Amino acid sequence: MTPSNVIAKFEGSNDTFSSYTHCGANDCPNIPVSNGNETSITPPTKSLIYTLLGIYTCSGVLAVILISAFLDNIDLKSQQNQPGTKEESFCEKVLATLQHLKDKRQCLLIPLTMYSGFEQGFLAGDFTKSYVTCSLGIHFVGYVMICFAATNAICSLLFGKLSHKASLSNAASIIALLLWKPHPNELVMFFIFPAIWGMADAIWQTQTNALYGTLFDKHKEAAFANYRLWESLGFVIAYGYSTFLCVSLKLYILLAVLLIAIFLYGCVEYGEFKGPTSIFSQTEERDLGYKQTPM
Repeated sequence: MTPSNVIAKFEGSNDTFSSYTHCGANDCPNIPVSNGNETSITPPTKSLIYTLLGIYTCSGVLAVILISAFLDNIDLKSQQNQPGTKEESFCEKVLATLQHLKDKRQCLLIPLTMYSGFEQGFLAGDFTKSYVTCSLGIHFVGYVMICFAATNAICSLLFGKLSHKASLSNAASIIALLLWKPHPNELVMFFIFPAIWGMADAIWQTQTNALYGTLFDKHKEAAFANYRLWESLGFVIAYGYSTFLCVSLKLYILLAVLLIAIFLYGCVEYGEFKGPTSIFSQTEERDLGYKQTPM
């Protein structure tokens, strides 16, 4: 059975290529669609919503139980009661996170960290809507995201030493998405892109965490607080402009952020290669010597 025959079984399919000219990079929120293949969807039934909420709630409760039962207990109180240490308040932790921005390395890594949120937000919000739902239908979104998640999980284990491939994979995918005109007859392409994206995202997630742990070994709490802060800000921005900009412009923004992030990351690598006194002075290290809870 050919891909076109498979798609024809689903409601809303159309074999004429002109019906899909508004999909992909050409999808814009201000372009009216009159060919019957809109990207808008029918809201799910209440029973489906309650079922999903029940599954998410049970998963969250199970996660808390497993952590409580099997995670090794870290006795922070005994560490904090050691001579010269005290427990930090919430305000002190927030202040430590902001003070960590005095480190030039942290500032240079902000675009790279935000890109992690940008690229995940694009795949989950824009690729699924403007490419998958627009061309195949909403019933294919789950399969596409399964492909992304499975590739992401596998590559997280295998591709730890191929971090330089992530930027090339993402850049090539972005350019290809700008040029590709999605059509249901090209069914395999709708899974190739999330697979490549999942491979790159696996490298971003594992290697960025490792990078923060290596660069900021003495201030891990503040460093990883910044990591989550800027990654979440990338998510917020990506979802924030999702309903206002054309997909082509979003891809250009994504590519620009990626190029800036790689350039600034290269500056960090160069500074570490030349030694801490070349770019990042010892004065900054003394400024960052605030009290921090032992890890």
